[in-house]
Amino acid sequence: MPIKGVAVDDIDAQVARLATVDPGGLPDSELALLVIDMRRLVDATEASWIRLLAEFDRRGLWQLDGARSAAAWLRRECRLVHPATTAALLVAGVLRFLPVTAEAFRSGSISFEHVRAIAPAAEGGRADLVRNADPIFARAALWMNPRQMGNVVRTWIRLTDSERPEPPERRGGRGP
Repeated sequence: MPIKGVAVDDIDAQVARLATVDPGGLPDSELALLVIDMRRLVDATEASWIRLLAEFDRRGLWQLDGARSAAAWLRRECRLVHPATTAALLVAGVLRFLPVTAEAFRSGSISFEHVRAIAPAAEGGRADLVRNADPIFARAALWMNPRQMGNVVRTWIRLTDSERPEPPERRGGRGP
C-alpha cells in the first residue's frame, strides 16, 4: 500500500532489518550513536502518527465503526490506555497552534513528552498568545528534559493568565 511514494512494505522491511541488529556486536561508539539515532527515529515516527491522528480525529473517522469518541477508538484499535489516548489527542489537537514545536517534533529533535509538556500552553484561549512563545518553547525543549519544560510552560501560563483581563462573568458582572 503506497503512502505518497513510500510503500508500507518498505517501512516494514526497514524495521525488520533494524530488529536484526545485534547490540552486543557493535563497537561502543557505534552503539552510542545508534541509541541516539533510534530515539530520534522513534520521536519522528511518533510525530507522523500524531499528524495522522489529528486528521483522523478532525474527520471524525472514529465514528464510522460506532466508537463513542476518538479516545475510545484508540483504546480499542491501538490497545492504548486512557492516559495515553488523552495525551495523544491533546497533542494532536494543539500542534496546529505550535508550528515551530511541531517541526522540531517532526524532525525528531524533541520528544512526544516535550510536546506534551508544551501543549497546555495552547489551551484555554491562549492559542493566539502561544504563537510568540512557540519558537522559545521549541528551542528550550532542545536542552531541557520534559519535566523542566513542563515547569517553564506552567510558569508561562500563570504569568500569561495573570496579565489577561478576567472575563466579566468571573468578576461577578453581567458583561457588556
